[in-house]
Amino acid sequence: FFRLVLFHEEMHGEAGIYMAQALDIPLPESLLAPPAALAEVRTLEFAAQRWTLGWRGDGFAFDNELAPHEVAVAAFEIDSEVVSWRRYLPCVEQGGAAPPRYLRRQGDRWQRRVFGQWQDLPLDTPATHLTLNEAEAWCRWAGRRLPSEAEWEMAALTRPEFRWGQVWEWTASRFLPYPGFAAHPYRDYSALWFGDRHVLRGASRATAPRMTHPRYRNYFTPERNDLHNGFRSCAA
Repeated sequence: FFRLVLFHEEMHGEAGIYMAQALDIPLPESLLAPPAALAEVRTLEFAAQRWTLGWRGDGFAFDNELAPHEVAVAAFEIDSEVVSWRRYLPCVEQGGAAPPRYLRRQGDRWQRRVFGQWQDLPLDTPATHLTLNEAEAWCRWAGRRLPSEAEWEMAALTRPEFRWGQVWEWTASRFLPYPGFAAHPYRDYSALWFGDRHVLRGASRATAPRMTHPRYRNYFTPERNDLHNGFRSCAA
């Protein structure tokens, strides 16, 4: 129970960071600096197989990560990296999606607003502050699709070249209970939100490191773009 309390406080710490971004409240230089550039995108291929989705082993787990259960996963191909601004912005420039939050066009350059400061946008960093609809719009434009959370989890846990942790990543999966779900002592943590939210996987630079693991399920409504949220894609 003490871990549940601690992690809930850590979540509010992360929420404070993206609220500060929305309100232009200055924060530490480590969050003002652009994230690290992404590596070259590779295609990771997976054969059809069964996967155990959910938390396995001892230790703390949130109620929505339980119980572990097998799912069938069809063969798929997924990007090794999240979508960068260099890949995302041509969709905006061609009318496939609206300009994202915190971005503006200045002549032939894009700039981003970070805690009240406008900076030139590093194009090879993760596309961030995107709604689910914006992620899906890019996928339609590019002839791609979002991964399911089972595909994402399988890739994160089995392929070291699958890089994650820069941004929260939208998936195609709705936030639903796993078979055998039982609410933990904080009974409103998950059960009230099943059905109308989508699962995000991964973490962001604002996420507490002790909360970062590949089976963690974040969940928000599709219009949210205040988070540090982006996405990666699969072959359609």
